Amino acid sequence: MIKLYGFAVSNYYNMVKLALLEKNIPFEEVSAMASQDASYKAKSPMGKVPCIETPHGFLSETSAILNYLEDVHPTPALLPADAWARAKVREIAHGLELYIELQARRHFGHVFFGGPKSDAAVEEVKPVVENGLNALRQLSSGQWICGDQFTQADIVAYYTFGYAAMAMKAVYGHDIVAAVPGLGDKLARIGARATTSKVDADQQAAMAAFMAQKQAGG
Repeated sequence: MIKLYGFAVSNYYNMVKLALLEKNIPFEEVSAMASQDASYKAKSPMGKVPCIETPHGFLSETSAILNYLEDVHPTPALLPADAWARAKVREIAHGLELYIELQARRHFGHVFFGGPKSDAAVEEVKPVVENGLNALRQLSSGQWICGDQFTQADIVAYYTFGYAAMAMKAVYGHDIVAAVPGLGDKLARIGARATTSKVDADQQAAMAAFMAQKQAGG
């Protein structure tokens, strides 16, 4: 059985968790925090979450994990059968990570944990995110994020915008979901899936516990 290492507050952890649920793959959750300890880096070489333990060994990096799951459990498919269509899904997912999620993440420490605001991040993040939103407007079409099939692009988009939208709104007053026509409806459609509701409920419970521990000084 696959073991999923990480914690339910992490949006990347939840991308993998949703893919496992969508594919009906049995898995066990193992609580783990990102760490530079040698024992954890033996599992995840960059010390990041999530990682998975498979019959072949450990695997990290969310995109690699999602593609591994697709290869070993091809049905139900989270990528189209056509090679070009698969590439377009990956194009959108990669763009979301590079130009929206990782950019907005520069504000997470300030917005979510009360850390100092970075003037450099305030100046640098918004134009990159705007370019990412322009790309999404150009590439996204159909009922879902990339066409008329629920794919990896939907999983990445849902858990990208969940935190990124809050961070961008807090720092800039900018509603990045409303900036892409139809995106709000697509994200709501993704959120209405039974699998997503399960992941979201676990995420909310984990976040509440995490914030309570932080407030208690733990």
